[in-house]
Amino acid sequence: MSTVLPLEALGIIILLAIGFSIFVKKTGQNAVLGYIIAGFLLGPMFLSFLSPTDPLVTGFSELGLFVLLFYLGIEMSLKDFLKAGSSAIGLAILDMSACAAIGFSISYLAGFSIFFSMVVAIMTFSTSTAIVAKFAFDKGIIQHNAMKHAISLLILQDFVGIVILGFLTTFSAHGGTGSDPLGLAIAAIVFTVAVFFAVSRLSRLVEDWLTKNGFGHTEITLYALGIGLIVATLGTLLGLSMALGAYFAGFALAETKSGERIKKDVGFLREFMLVFFFVGFGTLLFFNPATSSIQIPELNTLIFLGEIAILLAVGAIIMHAVVTKLFGGAFGLSREDSTIVAILLVPLGEFVVIIATSALPALHGAESALLAPIAFLLILVTVILFQPLYNLRGLHQKIFDFLPSLFTKAPEKSDIREHTPFTIGQLKKFTGNIFVVLCFAWVTVLLYETLPSFGVPLLYSREVTSFVIFCFFAFYPAFQAAKSLRHLILHAMKRERRILKRFAFKG
Repeated sequence: MSTVLPLEALGIIILLAIGFSIFVKKTGQNAVLGYIIAGFLLGPMFLSFLSPTDPLVTGFSELGLFVLLFYLGIEMSLKDFLKAGSSAIGLAILDMSACAAIGFSISYLAGFSIFFSMVVAIMTFSTSTAIVAKFAFDKGIIQHNAMKHAISLLILQDFVGIVILGFLTTFSAHGGTGSDPLGLAIAAIVFTVAVFFAVSRLSRLVEDWLTKNGFGHTEITLYALGIGLIVATLGTLLGLSMALGAYFAGFALAETKSGERIKKDVGFLREFMLVFFFVGFGTLLFFNPATSSIQIPELNTLIFLGEIAILLAVGAIIMHAVVTKLFGGAFGLSREDSTIVAILLVPLGEFVVIIATSALPALHGAESALLAPIAFLLILVTVILFQPLYNLRGLHQKIFDFLPSLFTKAPEKSDIREHTPFTIGQLKKFTGNIFVVLCFAWVTVLLYETLPSFGVPLLYSREVTSFVIFCFFAFYPAFQAAKSLRHLILHAMKRERRILKRFAFKG
Protein backbone atom coordinates (compact mmCIF):
# COMPACT_ATOMS: atom_id res chain seq x y z
CA MET A 1 0.00 0.00 0.00
CA SER A 2 2.91 2.32 0.78
CA THR A 3 4.18 2.06 -2.82
CA VAL A 4 0.91 3.38 -4.23
CA LEU A 5 0.19 7.10 -4.25
CA PRO A 6 -3.12 8.04 -2.62
CA LEU A 7 -4.48 9.51 -5.88
CA GLU A 8 -3.66 6.32 -7.76
CA ALA A 9 -5.24 4.29 -4.99
CA LEU A 10 -8.40 6.41 -5.16
CA GLY A 11 -8.58 5.92 -8.92
CA ILE A 12 -8.19 2.15 -8.63
CA ILE A 13 -10.82 1.95 -5.89
CA ILE A 14 -13.34 4.01 -7.86
CA LEU A 15 -12.84 2.17 -11.17
CA LEU A 16 -13.04 -1.29 -9.63
CA ALA A 17 -16.05 -0.36 -7.50
CA ILE A 18 -17.87 1.17 -10.49
CA GLY A 19 -17.08 -1.90 -12.60
CA PHE A 20 -18.53 -4.29 -10.05
CA SER A 21 -21.54 -2.05 -9.40
CA ILE A 22 -22.37 -2.01 -13.13
CA PHE A 23 -22.13 -5.81 -13.27
CA VAL A 24 -24.33 -6.18 -10.19
CA LYS A 25 -26.92 -3.70 -11.51
CA LYS A 26 -27.06 -5.64 -14.79
CA THR A 27 -28.19 -8.66 -12.78
CA GLY A 28 -31.01 -6.56 -11.33
CA GLN A 29 -29.46 -6.08 -7.89
CA ASN A 30 -28.41 -2.97 -5.95
CA ALA A 31 -25.10 -1.25 -6.69
CA VAL A 32 -24.19 -1.37 -2.99
CA LEU A 33 -23.42 -5.08 -3.37
CA GLY A 34 -20.88 -4.25 -6.09
CA TYR A 35 -19.09 -1.73 -3.87
CA ILE A 36 -18.87 -4.24 -1.01
CA ILE A 37 -17.55 -6.99 -3.30
CA ALA A 38 -14.90 -4.59 -4.65
CA GLY A 39 -13.77 -3.81 -1.09
CA PHE A 40 -13.70 -7.51 -0.26
CA LEU A 41 -11.42 -8.25 -3.23
CA LEU A 42 -9.17 -5.24 -2.57
CA GLY A 43 -8.95 -6.06 1.13
CA PRO A 44 -6.62 -8.34 3.07
CA MET A 45 -8.65 -11.41 2.15
CA PHE A 46 -7.45 -11.39 -1.50
CA LEU A 47 -5.32 -8.63 -3.05
CA SER A 48 -4.24 -6.94 0.21
CA PHE A 49 -4.34 -3.62 -1.64
CA LEU A 50 -6.39 -2.10 1.19
CA SER A 51 -6.49 -2.76 4.90
CA PRO A 52 -9.33 -1.73 7.24
CA THR A 53 -6.71 0.01 9.40
CA ASP A 54 -5.21 2.11 6.56
CA PRO A 55 -5.70 5.88 7.10
CA LEU A 56 -7.02 6.11 3.53
CA VAL A 57 -9.76 3.57 4.28
CA THR A 58 -10.67 4.79 7.76
CA GLY A 59 -10.60 8.48 6.81
CA PHE A 60 -12.72 8.16 3.67
CA SER A 61 -15.07 5.66 5.33
CA GLU A 62 -15.73 8.07 8.20
CA LEU A 63 -16.24 10.96 5.80
CA GLY A 64 -18.54 8.76 3.71
CA LEU A 65 -20.60 7.92 6.80
CA PHE A 66 -20.88 11.62 7.67
CA VAL A 67 -22.04 12.58 4.15
CA LEU A 68 -24.54 9.70 4.03
CA LEU A 69 -26.13 10.57 7.38
CA PHE A 70 -26.04 14.30 6.65
CA TYR A 71 -27.83 13.66 3.34
CA LEU A 72 -30.40 11.38 4.99
CA GLY A 73 -31.15 14.18 7.44
CA ILE A 74 -31.66 16.73 4.67
CA GLU A 75 -33.79 14.26 2.74
CA MET A 76 -36.28 13.94 5.60
CA SER A 77 -37.69 17.31 6.57
CA LEU A 78 -40.05 17.92 9.48
CA LYS A 79 -42.89 18.29 6.96
CA ASP A 80 -42.15 14.81 5.57
CA PHE A 81 -42.10 13.43 9.10
CA LEU A 82 -45.53 14.92 9.80
CA LYS A 83 -46.86 13.75 6.43
CA ALA A 84 -46.07 10.20 7.49
CA GLY A 85 -49.27 10.44 9.46
CA SER A 86 -50.48 8.92 12.69
CA SER A 87 -51.31 5.64 10.94
CA ALA A 88 -47.65 5.12 10.09
CA ILE A 89 -46.58 5.58 13.71
CA GLY A 90 -48.60 2.65 15.05
CA LEU A 91 -47.82 0.31 12.16
CA ALA A 92 -44.12 1.23 12.19
CA ILE A 93 -43.81 0.56 15.94
CA LEU A 94 -45.52 -2.82 15.61
CA ASP A 95 -43.46 -3.84 12.57
CA MET A 96 -40.12 -2.78 14.04
CA SER A 97 -40.91 -4.49 17.34
CA ALA A 98 -41.91 -7.75 15.65
CA CYS A 99 -38.85 -7.82 13.38
CA ALA A 100 -36.49 -6.90 16.21
CA ALA A 101 -37.99 -9.65 18.39
CA ILE A 102 -37.50 -12.33 15.74
CA GLY A 103 -33.99 -11.07 14.92
CA PHE A 104 -32.92 -11.06 18.56
CA SER A 105 -34.46 -14.48 19.22
CA ILE A 106 -32.76 -16.17 16.25
CA SER A 107 -29.36 -14.65 17.04
CA TYR A 108 -29.50 -15.34 20.77
CA LEU A 109 -30.69 -18.93 20.29
CA ALA A 110 -27.85 -19.40 17.80
CA GLY A 111 -25.40 -18.75 20.64
CA PHE A 112 -24.46 -15.11 20.12
CA SER A 113 -24.13 -12.60 22.96
CA ILE A 114 -26.93 -10.27 24.04
CA PHE A 115 -25.25 -7.19 22.55
CA PHE A 116 -24.54 -8.97 19.25
CA SER A 117 -28.17 -10.16 19.13
CA MET A 118 -29.40 -6.61 19.82
CA VAL A 119 -27.36 -5.30 16.89
CA VAL A 120 -28.76 -8.00 14.59
CA ALA A 121 -32.27 -7.20 15.87
CA ILE A 122 -31.87 -3.59 14.74
CA MET A 123 -30.60 -4.77 11.34
CA THR A 124 -33.72 -6.83 10.64
CA PHE A 125 -35.99 -3.77 10.32
CA SER A 126 -33.46 -1.50 8.56
CA THR A 127 -35.16 -1.48 5.17
CA SER A 128 -33.29 0.37 2.42
CA THR A 129 -35.27 3.49 1.49
CA ALA A 130 -33.01 3.99 -1.54
CA ILE A 131 -33.68 0.50 -2.95
CA VAL A 132 -37.44 0.74 -2.37
CA ALA A 133 -37.71 4.27 -3.84
CA LYS A 134 -35.72 3.32 -6.97
CA PHE A 135 -37.81 0.17 -7.38
CA ALA A 136 -41.01 2.22 -7.12
CA PHE A 137 -39.81 4.69 -9.77
CA ASP A 138 -38.79 1.87 -12.12
CA LYS A 139 -42.15 0.11 -11.68
CA GLY A 140 -44.14 3.36 -11.92
CA ILE A 141 -45.86 2.79 -8.56
CA ILE A 142 -44.45 5.79 -6.70
CA GLN A 143 -47.97 7.30 -6.39
CA HIS A 144 -49.59 4.00 -5.42
CA ASN A 145 -51.36 4.00 -2.04
CA ALA A 146 -49.29 1.05 -0.85
CA MET A 147 -46.10 2.85 -1.83
CA LYS A 148 -47.15 5.97 0.09
CA HIS A 149 -47.78 3.84 3.17
CA ALA A 150 -44.43 2.08 2.74
CA ILE A 151 -42.56 5.39 2.40
CA SER A 152 -44.32 6.67 5.53
CA LEU A 153 -43.13 3.60 7.43
CA LEU A 154 -39.60 3.96 6.04
CA ILE A 155 -39.43 7.62 7.11
CA LEU A 156 -40.22 6.63 10.68
CA GLN A 157 -37.88 3.62 10.49
CA ASP A 158 -35.03 5.90 9.40
CA PHE A 159 -35.79 8.34 12.22
CA VAL A 160 -35.94 5.64 14.90
CA GLY A 161 -32.94 3.88 13.36
CA ILE A 162 -30.81 7.02 13.59
CA VAL A 163 -31.70 7.52 17.26
CA ILE A 164 -30.84 3.88 18.03
CA LEU A 165 -27.68 4.18 15.94
CA GLY A 166 -26.65 7.27 17.89
CA PHE A 167 -26.96 5.42 21.18
CA LEU A 168 -25.28 2.32 19.70
CA THR A 169 -22.25 4.22 18.42
CA THR A 170 -21.98 6.16 21.68
CA PHE A 171 -22.11 2.87 23.58
CA SER A 172 -19.43 1.46 21.25
CA ALA A 173 -17.25 4.53 21.76
CA HIS A 174 -17.21 3.73 25.48
CA GLY A 175 -15.79 0.31 24.74
CA GLY A 176 -19.12 -1.50 24.92
CA THR A 177 -19.20 -1.30 28.70
CA GLY A 178 -21.69 1.54 28.97
CA SER A 179 -20.80 2.73 32.48
CA ASP A 180 -23.92 4.92 32.48
CA PRO A 181 -26.19 3.90 29.56
CA LEU A 182 -29.12 5.97 30.86
CA GLY A 183 -26.90 9.02 31.19
CA LEU A 184 -25.70 8.52 27.63
CA ALA A 185 -29.30 8.25 26.42
CA ILE A 186 -30.33 11.46 28.20
CA ALA A 187 -27.27 13.29 26.90
CA ALA A 188 -28.00 12.07 23.37
CA ILE A 189 -31.60 13.32 23.53
CA VAL A 190 -30.59 16.72 24.92
CA PHE A 191 -27.86 17.04 22.29
CA THR A 192 -30.30 16.11 19.51
CA VAL A 193 -32.90 18.71 20.56
CA ALA A 194 -30.23 21.39 21.03
CA VAL A 195 -28.66 20.67 17.63
CA PHE A 196 -32.00 20.83 15.82
CA PHE A 197 -33.06 24.17 17.28
CA ALA A 198 -29.62 25.82 17.23
CA VAL A 199 -28.74 24.79 13.67
CA SER A 200 -32.20 25.61 12.26
CA ARG A 201 -32.28 29.10 13.85
CA LEU A 202 -28.66 29.93 12.98
CA SER A 203 -29.02 28.61 9.43
CA ARG A 204 -32.04 30.81 8.72
CA LEU A 205 -30.09 33.88 9.83
CA VAL A 206 -27.04 32.89 7.74
CA GLU A 207 -29.25 32.07 4.75
CA ASP A 208 -30.98 35.46 4.90
CA TRP A 209 -27.64 37.29 5.22
CA LEU A 210 -26.06 35.41 2.30
CA THR A 211 -29.12 36.02 0.11
CA LYS A 212 -29.30 39.75 0.93
CA ASN A 213 -25.60 40.19 0.15
CA GLY A 214 -25.84 38.57 -3.28
CA PHE A 215 -24.28 35.19 -2.49
CA GLY A 216 -25.63 32.10 -4.25
CA HIS A 217 -26.42 28.53 -3.36
CA THR A 218 -22.73 27.51 -3.53
CA GLU A 219 -21.90 29.49 -0.38
CA ILE A 220 -25.03 28.18 1.35
CA THR A 221 -24.10 24.57 0.52
CA LEU A 222 -20.53 25.08 1.76
CA TYR A 223 -21.90 26.61 4.96
CA ALA A 224 -24.23 23.60 5.36
CA LEU A 225 -21.36 21.11 5.04
CA GLY A 226 -19.22 23.17 7.41
CA ILE A 227 -21.85 23.42 10.13
CA GLY A 228 -22.62 19.72 9.69
CA LEU A 229 -18.98 18.75 10.23
CA ILE A 230 -18.70 21.03 13.27
CA VAL A 231 -21.82 19.57 14.89
CA ALA A 232 -20.72 16.00 14.11
CA THR A 233 -17.31 16.68 15.66
CA LEU A 234 -18.93 18.34 18.69
CA GLY A 235 -20.99 15.21 19.26
CA THR A 236 -17.81 13.12 19.24
CA LEU A 237 -16.03 15.49 21.64
CA LEU A 238 -18.96 15.25 24.06
CA GLY A 239 -18.57 11.48 24.10
CA LEU A 240 -21.68 11.00 21.96
CA SER A 241 -22.10 9.85 18.38
CA MET A 242 -20.99 11.53 15.17
CA ALA A 243 -24.10 9.98 13.60
CA LEU A 244 -26.44 12.05 15.79
CA GLY A 245 -24.69 15.32 14.96
CA ALA A 246 -24.49 14.66 11.21
CA TYR A 247 -28.09 13.48 10.84
CA PHE A 248 -29.83 16.11 12.92
CA ALA A 249 -27.71 18.92 11.48
CA GLY A 250 -29.01 17.84 8.06
CA PHE A 251 -32.52 17.45 9.49
CA ALA A 252 -32.41 21.05 10.77
CA LEU A 253 -31.01 22.40 7.48
CA ALA A 254 -33.89 20.75 5.61
CA GLU A 255 -36.19 23.33 7.23
CA THR A 256 -34.43 26.25 5.50
CA LYS A 257 -35.54 27.72 2.17
CA SER A 258 -32.42 26.30 0.51
CA GLY A 259 -32.97 22.78 1.84
CA GLU A 260 -33.82 21.29 -1.57
CA ARG A 261 -30.92 23.12 -3.23
CA ILE A 262 -28.47 21.86 -0.60
CA LYS A 263 -29.78 18.32 -1.10
CA LYS A 264 -29.14 18.50 -4.84
CA ASP A 265 -25.65 19.92 -4.37
CA VAL A 266 -24.71 17.28 -1.80
CA GLY A 267 -26.23 14.50 -3.92
CA PHE A 268 -23.14 13.87 -6.07
CA LEU A 269 -20.83 14.13 -3.05
CA ARG A 270 -22.97 11.50 -1.35
CA GLU A 271 -22.67 9.10 -4.31
CA PHE A 272 -18.90 9.68 -4.47
CA MET A 273 -18.31 9.14 -0.76
CA LEU A 274 -20.66 6.15 -0.59
CA VAL A 275 -18.23 4.24 -2.80
CA PHE A 276 -15.49 4.54 -0.19
CA PHE A 277 -17.79 3.82 2.73
CA PHE A 278 -19.05 0.54 1.27
CA VAL A 279 -15.62 -0.42 -0.09
CA GLY A 280 -14.28 0.14 3.42
CA PHE A 281 -17.00 -2.13 4.77
CA GLY A 282 -16.02 -4.78 2.22
CA THR A 283 -12.47 -4.85 3.60
CA LEU A 284 -13.92 -5.74 7.03
CA LEU A 285 -15.40 -9.05 5.87
CA PHE A 286 -13.73 -11.79 7.97
CA PHE A 287 -11.35 -9.19 9.46
CA ASN A 288 -10.86 -9.38 13.23
CA PRO A 289 -10.23 -5.86 14.63
CA ALA A 290 -8.95 -7.29 17.91
CA THR A 291 -6.02 -9.07 16.24
CA SER A 292 -5.84 -6.86 13.10
CA SER A 293 -5.79 -9.98 10.97
CA ILE A 294 -8.01 -12.05 8.71
CA GLN A 295 -9.91 -14.76 10.53
CA ILE A 296 -11.21 -17.19 7.92
CA PRO A 297 -14.03 -19.29 9.37
CA GLU A 298 -14.24 -23.00 8.72
CA LEU A 299 -16.66 -24.26 6.08
CA ASN A 300 -19.13 -25.28 8.77
CA THR A 301 -19.06 -21.75 10.18
CA LEU A 302 -19.66 -20.22 6.74
CA ILE A 303 -22.62 -22.53 6.19
CA PHE A 304 -23.87 -21.61 9.68
CA LEU A 305 -23.64 -17.87 8.90
CA GLY A 306 -25.54 -18.42 5.64
CA GLU A 307 -28.25 -20.33 7.48
CA ILE A 308 -28.53 -17.57 10.10
CA ALA A 309 -28.85 -14.92 7.36
CA ILE A 310 -31.56 -16.93 5.58
CA LEU A 311 -33.44 -17.53 8.85
CA LEU A 312 -33.27 -13.82 9.70
CA ALA A 313 -34.48 -12.82 6.24
CA VAL A 314 -37.35 -15.33 6.22
CA GLY A 315 -38.28 -14.39 9.79
CA ALA A 316 -38.40 -10.69 8.89
CA ILE A 317 -40.48 -11.42 5.76
CA ILE A 318 -42.99 -13.39 7.84
CA MET A 319 -43.16 -10.68 10.53
CA HIS A 320 -43.78 -7.96 7.91
CA ALA A 321 -46.64 -10.02 6.48
CA VAL A 322 -48.17 -10.91 9.86
CA VAL A 323 -48.10 -7.33 11.18
CA THR A 324 -49.52 -5.73 8.02
CA LYS A 325 -52.26 -8.37 7.71
CA LEU A 326 -53.31 -8.31 11.36
CA PHE A 327 -53.08 -4.56 11.95
CA GLY A 328 -53.02 -3.02 8.45
CA GLY A 329 -56.80 -2.69 8.26
CA ALA A 330 -56.92 -0.83 11.57
CA PHE A 331 -54.42 1.69 10.19
CA GLY A 332 -56.16 2.24 6.86
CA LEU A 333 -54.59 -0.44 4.63
CA SER A 334 -56.61 -2.62 2.27
CA ARG A 335 -55.81 -6.36 2.15
CA GLU A 336 -54.08 -6.04 -1.22
CA ASP A 337 -52.01 -3.03 -0.15
CA SER A 338 -51.07 -4.80 3.09
CA THR A 339 -49.40 -7.46 0.96
CA ILE A 340 -47.52 -4.91 -1.16
CA VAL A 341 -46.37 -2.92 1.89
CA ALA A 342 -45.08 -6.11 3.53
CA ILE A 343 -43.04 -6.94 0.42
CA LEU A 344 -41.72 -3.37 0.04
CA LEU A 345 -40.28 -3.59 3.57
CA VAL A 346 -38.14 -6.64 2.68
CA PRO A 347 -34.90 -5.29 1.09
CA LEU A 348 -32.19 -4.29 3.57
CA GLY A 349 -29.34 -2.01 2.57
CA GLU A 350 -27.13 0.87 3.61
CA PHE A 351 -28.43 1.11 7.18
CA VAL A 352 -27.41 -2.48 7.91
CA VAL A 353 -23.84 -1.62 6.89
CA ILE A 354 -23.85 1.56 9.01
CA ILE A 355 -25.12 -0.33 12.06
CA ALA A 356 -22.60 -3.16 11.64
CA THR A 357 -19.70 -0.73 11.19
CA SER A 358 -20.75 1.34 14.20
CA ALA A 359 -21.16 -1.68 16.50
CA LEU A 360 -17.82 -3.35 15.71
CA PRO A 361 -15.77 -1.44 18.35
CA ALA A 362 -18.01 -2.83 21.10
CA LEU A 363 -17.59 -6.46 20.03
CA HIS A 364 -14.83 -8.72 21.22
CA GLY A 365 -13.45 -12.12 20.30
CA ALA A 366 -14.80 -14.18 17.40
CA GLU A 367 -18.01 -12.14 17.17
CA SER A 368 -16.12 -9.08 15.93
CA ALA A 369 -15.16 -11.02 12.78
CA LEU A 370 -18.66 -12.44 12.19
CA LEU A 371 -20.88 -9.34 12.30
CA ALA A 372 -19.79 -7.92 8.94
CA PRO A 373 -20.31 -11.23 7.04
CA ILE A 374 -23.78 -11.66 8.58
CA ALA A 375 -24.67 -8.07 7.62
CA PHE A 376 -23.49 -8.63 4.03
CA LEU A 377 -25.31 -11.98 3.70
CA LEU A 378 -28.48 -10.46 5.16
CA ILE A 379 -28.42 -7.68 2.57
CA LEU A 380 -27.65 -10.19 -0.19
CA VAL A 381 -30.49 -12.56 0.72
CA THR A 382 -33.18 -9.87 1.16
CA VAL A 383 -32.22 -7.96 -2.00
CA ILE A 384 -32.23 -11.16 -4.08
CA LEU A 385 -35.63 -12.24 -2.68
CA PHE A 386 -37.23 -8.80 -3.08
CA GLN A 387 -37.96 -8.85 -6.83
CA PRO A 388 -39.32 -12.44 -6.97
CA LEU A 389 -41.52 -11.74 -3.93
CA TYR A 390 -43.03 -8.71 -5.63
CA ASN A 391 -43.63 -10.68 -8.84
CA LEU A 392 -45.34 -13.40 -6.77
CA ARG A 393 -47.34 -10.98 -4.62
CA GLY A 394 -50.58 -12.76 -5.58
CA LEU A 395 -49.27 -15.99 -4.08
CA HIS A 396 -47.95 -14.06 -1.07
CA GLN A 397 -51.43 -12.63 -0.50
CA LYS A 398 -53.07 -16.07 -0.72
CA ILE A 399 -50.62 -17.54 1.80
CA PHE A 400 -51.18 -14.84 4.42
CA ASP A 401 -54.84 -14.04 3.75
CA PHE A 402 -55.88 -16.55 6.39
CA LEU A 403 -54.81 -13.98 8.99
CA PRO A 404 -57.75 -11.82 10.12
CA SER A 405 -57.78 -8.05 10.24
CA LEU A 406 -57.93 -7.16 13.94
CA PHE A 407 -60.08 -4.40 15.49
CA THR A 408 -61.74 -3.38 12.23
CA LYS A 409 -62.44 -4.68 8.75
CA ALA A 410 -59.80 -3.74 6.17
CA PRO A 411 -61.07 -0.98 3.84
CA GLU A 412 -61.55 -1.58 0.12
CA LYS A 413 -59.19 1.31 -0.63
CA SER A 414 -56.23 2.37 1.50
CA ASP A 415 -56.31 5.73 3.25
CA ILE A 416 -53.30 7.54 4.75
CA ARG A 417 -54.35 9.58 7.74
CA GLU A 418 -52.07 12.60 7.92
CA HIS A 419 -51.44 14.43 11.16
CA THR A 420 -53.98 17.02 12.28
CA PRO A 421 -53.34 19.87 14.76
CA PHE A 422 -54.77 17.55 17.43
CA THR A 423 -52.38 14.66 16.67
CA ILE A 424 -49.39 17.01 16.36
CA GLY A 425 -50.25 18.30 19.83
CA GLN A 426 -50.50 14.74 21.13
CA LEU A 427 -47.15 13.88 19.51
CA LYS A 428 -45.52 16.84 21.27
CA LYS A 429 -47.07 15.81 24.59
CA PHE A 430 -45.89 12.23 24.14
CA THR A 431 -42.32 13.31 23.34
CA GLY A 432 -42.19 15.82 26.19
CA ASN A 433 -43.53 13.40 28.79
CA ILE A 434 -41.19 10.60 27.70
CA PHE A 435 -38.29 13.04 28.04
CA VAL A 436 -39.43 13.91 31.58
CA VAL A 437 -39.64 10.20 32.48
CA LEU A 438 -36.09 9.64 31.20
CA CYS A 439 -34.86 12.61 33.22
CA PHE A 440 -36.46 11.19 36.37
CA ALA A 441 -34.86 7.83 35.59
CA TRP A 442 -31.46 9.49 35.29
CA VAL A 443 -31.94 11.36 38.58
CA THR A 444 -33.01 8.08 40.20
CA VAL A 445 -29.78 6.38 39.10
CA LEU A 446 -27.77 9.28 40.55
CA LEU A 447 -29.81 9.11 43.76
CA TYR A 448 -29.21 5.37 44.04
CA GLU A 449 -25.45 5.92 43.81
CA THR A 450 -25.38 8.77 46.37
CA LEU A 451 -27.92 7.51 48.96
CA PRO A 452 -25.26 5.99 51.27
CA SER A 453 -23.50 9.36 51.59
CA PHE A 454 -26.65 11.02 52.99
CA GLY A 455 -26.55 8.97 56.19
CA VAL A 456 -30.36 8.78 56.28
CA PRO A 457 -31.82 5.53 57.69
CA LEU A 458 -33.89 3.69 55.06
CA LEU A 459 -36.92 1.52 55.76
CA TYR A 460 -36.15 -0.61 52.72
CA SER A 461 -33.11 -1.40 50.56
CA ARG A 462 -31.55 1.20 48.26
CA GLU A 463 -33.05 -0.53 45.22
CA VAL A 464 -36.59 -0.49 46.61
CA THR A 465 -36.30 3.08 47.91
CA SER A 466 -34.97 4.39 44.58
CA PHE A 467 -37.66 2.50 42.65
CA VAL A 468 -40.47 3.87 44.85
CA ILE A 469 -39.16 7.43 44.47
CA PHE A 470 -38.94 6.99 40.69
CA CYS A 471 -42.48 5.60 40.45
CA PHE A 472 -43.86 8.43 42.59
CA PHE A 473 -42.43 11.19 40.38
CA ALA A 474 -42.55 9.43 36.99
CA PHE A 475 -46.07 8.00 37.24
CA TYR A 476 -47.93 11.09 36.05
CA PRO A 477 -45.75 11.93 32.99
CA ALA A 478 -45.66 8.23 32.06
CA PHE A 479 -49.46 8.09 32.29
CA GLN A 480 -49.77 11.23 30.15
CA ALA A 481 -47.36 9.79 27.57
CA ALA A 482 -49.37 6.55 27.38
CA LYS A 483 -52.56 8.58 27.06
CA SER A 484 -51.15 10.65 24.17
CA LEU A 485 -49.91 7.50 22.42
CA ARG A 486 -53.36 5.95 22.79
CA HIS A 487 -54.94 9.05 21.22
CA LEU A 488 -52.52 8.84 18.29
CA ILE A 489 -53.29 5.16 17.70
CA LEU A 490 -57.05 5.68 17.99
CA HIS A 491 -56.81 8.57 15.53
CA ALA A 492 -55.02 6.30 13.09
CA MET A 493 -57.82 3.77 13.55
CA LYS A 494 -60.41 6.41 12.53
CA ARG A 495 -61.94 6.89 15.98
CA GLU A 496 -60.71 10.44 16.44
CA ARG A 497 -64.15 12.04 16.57
CA ARG A 498 -64.89 10.41 19.91
CA ILE A 499 -61.46 11.46 21.19
CA LEU A 500 -61.89 15.05 20.04
CA LYS A 501 -65.29 15.33 21.74
CA ARG A 502 -63.89 13.91 24.97
CA PHE A 503 -60.84 16.16 24.69
CA ALA A 504 -62.99 19.26 24.08
CA PHE A 505 -65.29 18.36 26.98
CA LYS A 506 -62.36 18.01 29.40
CA GLY A 507 -60.81 21.24 28.13
